[in-house]
Amino acid sequence: MSLESIIHNLISALGGCDFTLEDKPYVLGDDGLACLKDLKRWLQYYDEKYNSWDVKRVLADTNFVEGDLCPILAMWDPSDMGDKVKWRLSLACVFIVELLVSLTWPLEVNQFNTNTESFEQLPHLRLAQSSYKKSLLNYPKGNILFTSIAVSFPSMAIPRSERSERDEGIIRLVLYLIRNIAMIDEETTRNETIIAFKNSEILDLIISVAGGMGDEFVSQDVIVLEIIYYLLRGLSPEKLFLSEKDQSYTPFDDLSNLLKVEMDKKKKILKTTTTRHNRFGTLVSIITADNKRLTVASQGAILKGSENGLAKIDAAKRWKMRKSKISTSDDVDKPVYISHEATVIISAFINEFLGSSFNPFFSAILQDLEREEMKISQENHTHFLYCIGYFIHALRLRISIKNSGTFSNDGDYGLVASMLEQRALIMVYKLMRESFDLKIWKELHVGMECFKQILLIINCMTASSEEYQEIANNMQNNIYYEEHNLDLIVNTLKLYKRQSFGFLNTCTELVHVLLKMLEKYANTKAHMYVRARQRQNKKIETGPSNENDDFGLDNSLQIKSKSVLKEKSFEFFKFEKKFVNDHCIDTFRTFLEYYKELTPEQIKRVITFFYRIFVKQKAEIYMFRLDICELFHRMMNDDINFSKKNPSRVEVEKFIKFYMKRFVSVVSQSPALYVELLFHKMHDTVYYLQYGHDEVQVLKPLRLSAEFEVKPGMNFEQQISVVVGALLDENKNEELDWLKIKLSDAINERKAWELEEESRNLLEDNSHNNVLSPFVIVFETEQYKKRCFKNGKFRLLLSLCGFVEENRTNDIVPTLIIPLGISSTVLSYNLGLVKKYTDNPPVFDDGKTAINFLRRKYKSVSRYNEFSEDDTFDTDDTFHIDDSNEFKSPSKGFKKRHKKLLNDEELKIRREKRRKTEQERINSIKSSKYIINSDNDEEEDFAFFAAEETLRKKMKLAAFNSKKTKIETDKSLNFEQETNNTYSDSSEKPLFFESDESTETNGSVETDIIDNEKSIIDKYPSRNLNNDIDDIFQKNNPQTKKIRTKSRLILSESDSE
Repeated sequence: MSLESIIHNLISALGGCDFTLEDKPYVLGDDGLACLKDLKRWLQYYDEKYNSWDVKRVLADTNFVEGDLCPILAMWDPSDMGDKVKWRLSLACVFIVELLVSLTWPLEVNQFNTNTESFEQLPHLRLAQSSYKKSLLNYPKGNILFTSIAVSFPSMAIPRSERSERDEGIIRLVLYLIRNIAMIDEETTRNETIIAFKNSEILDLIISVAGGMGDEFVSQDVIVLEIIYYLLRGLSPEKLFLSEKDQSYTPFDDLSNLLKVEMDKKKKILKTTTTRHNRFGTLVSIITADNKRLTVASQGAILKGSENGLAKIDAAKRWKMRKSKISTSDDVDKPVYISHEATVIISAFINEFLGSSFNPFFSAILQDLEREEMKISQENHTHFLYCIGYFIHALRLRISIKNSGTFSNDGDYGLVASMLEQRALIMVYKLMRESFDLKIWKELHVGMECFKQILLIINCMTASSEEYQEIANNMQNNIYYEEHNLDLIVNTLKLYKRQSFGFLNTCTELVHVLLKMLEKYANTKAHMYVRARQRQNKKIETGPSNENDDFGLDNSLQIKSKSVLKEKSFEFFKFEKKFVNDHCIDTFRTFLEYYKELTPEQIKRVITFFYRIFVKQKAEIYMFRLDICELFHRMMNDDINFSKKNPSRVEVEKFIKFYMKRFVSVVSQSPALYVELLFHKMHDTVYYLQYGHDEVQVLKPLRLSAEFEVKPGMNFEQQISVVVGALLDENKNEELDWLKIKLSDAINERKAWELEEESRNLLEDNSHNNVLSPFVIVFETEQYKKRCFKNGKFRLLLSLCGFVEENRTNDIVPTLIIPLGISSTVLSYNLGLVKKYTDNPPVFDDGKTAINFLRRKYKSVSRYNEFSEDDTFDTDDTFHIDDSNEFKSPSKGFKKRHKKLLNDEELKIRREKRRKTEQERINSIKSSKYIINSDNDEEEDFAFFAAEETLRKKMKLAAFNSKKTKIETDKSLNFEQETNNTYSDSSEKPLFFESDESTETNGSVETDIIDNEKSIIDKYPSRNLNNDIDDIFQKNNPQTKKIRTKSRLILSESDSE
């Protein structure tokens, strides 16, 4: 059997209309539920498995949706769930919803189904989906949409923690069906869709699900986002939040404006073209000066001369040059027009959504984006940014209309607080930068629109109460703090090419708003700082090297660039200067080319930008271009599309007058500007045309490389061998050859002077006393100069060979000389060593290379004024005292040591030693909370403990020899109990019971008591302490508690008993 016959049999078995009855009701077959399951399997296992649309095409030919599925849905009453037949019917409705989701799913041609059959079926299936949507929205025998969403009500009523996977699937199916219906023919059927959704309570369902996002609903956020996007896209918020009277007049105003423009165009055409009756009038033949014959059908050529005839020919000419087309695929703002009823419904939906669902819903979406959930697709980024910008725009309009055009002091900006947080702004920046890097212009378009609306709502908050003003100030500080976010806007404007008109409009408006707000904010701040990325070059290894090399000293090095964030001062003038280039001017000029379609505010936006470039930045040369002059001339001569009644014409005329005045002045001083009018300007050209001379280049001092040194323990010849070997490993043979030549030249010059000096001494001739001058190295090219000062190892070899770097005043590069004290013999010896180890490279033991014997050389820095650079310190722990009586350890005054190249074992030992030192430091910090500082003298400690031992023995002996009465004992015990109760109430312990427990210091008073007790025991080791403690305590610490002393006496007596 063929596929068509199988599908037809299943549809026939599903059921049909009973024509015997008057109303012809639909009767479900005995195996109707099984037939629905089979159809679902065919769609699932045939179309989806083989990436084809054959089953969908057969179902479209059989009128399956309108003839079978809609009648079955109309039979079910959601309120009646008690009957078993009705219950089975509800199961059938679930399968019907699943079939509808498959049949209305968006049709996409991808790499899996790109074949001839798919392209042939695509238009047919899209027409079928349009008929499906029409049947579901306008079915006459019942509200099919409400019945479809009612399938999910039992599942939604169950708490999320108790829902099964089937319940979650049913909820997703219903939301997918709503999404698919909203997507089909969204531009042409938006009005009917909004009204049907309102009647079916789908809008209320969307608000409820969005409001419970994160609590009762988790996995449905992306589907709801798509539904909202397809409901709102293309609807102008300005038209939604007009009064009812203005909304009723808006269509007529638009129509009258269009008719007026059409009439003006017709009048202009009639002025330049010939009329019907002119063909029966005069036909004039004109011969020009170069013997060309022209024919003019006009009587004016005879009355006013040949010049008028030629002018009429020129006026009839049309510019037929092909214009560069702009893209319309990435334009998300294609206008959609809806009726007044639908406008009221959607505006009420927006208000209710803002009040109850915006913050929880978009917080859940933001959380998914931060987690990079798999359910978030690239297209959902566009939906997210568009909806945020749309709702913020709607709130801003609602606040302004509510307060009659002035911003309220108590505007309800908290309704969109979740998207004004720092994490939300970071996500907007991230999505904008990703779309810019990947050239996804549609996403970048909605990202710029979202960012623009955030800036505008912040601007509204600055005119609100003090609380909102402070919040707006903090938000602007966070937005402007990252310089690369500001640079993204500049780059977007510069790289505009052929994107859509909506993209161009949003880009120019964002730049206008950003510059205006940033200038206002910068003027209120005395100092403003931003964090900028600065590139730093880092050397990385590309060949075998020592793994423990901490400084990147290896045989083969490459330069790797990395960005480092640094804070710097912000100046608005410098940031505004980034827009001074031909690319940004081209973008605004392109936007002004559509002056016939632009509003007065949009034209003023372009003139404002030109004013910033031309006047504030004084970059007049960039604006002197032939295409800009031609555009201004065309605008001034267009009395129909840019008439004198246009509110922006006055400002345009003022700017053009000032522009031409400056042009005449500059071109009279620099006639070369006539040629440069045809081209974009380069920086050197602009400077020359503006100032009349080339820009003076200010040379910066050459940045020298890091200095190296050979590790200690090597003689001079070994040091030469190590450095030469390191240079040979890096293939620096050319530098070594150059060094040999310079050394030979220096030796010859030095020998000649020495021979001359020796001869003069023999002749004792002092009449010509020539003074030896240092040998100065002359660099043949700049390349040799860089090689000498940009290679640290070569600089070390030059230093070992006797060369000295001499820094003179205003020198960009140091002067390389050989001092007077170095003789030719020393230079010859050095040259011999270089040649020796160049011809026979050194070989080192244990497989080491020359780089293992080198290390960086750090400049010594003195941290304390009392120590000079030549001072040496002991390595013990003794302390030194300076004049300011501050204790300073010499270990802290050490100069920074050179880091060594260590192996794994040495590094492990150092890490263990560092860990133990850190642990001892932590232990000392912890113990300092409980242990009181005392003297470190061992003799005093020994005397103290000996006195304590003597005191303990005497007290014990006195206790055994004492004979007291029972009454005295009872009195003492009662007094002891009272004292102990006093201690328990005050949370204090007796002093002599602290030997077995950790002592806690509770203030300066208790510390003084303990110190004084030590002094008492040291002074009176063998006296009767019980009689003298009170007196000594009163003398030394009159403010101390006397109960401490009494407790000592009483406890000693109680111990004896």
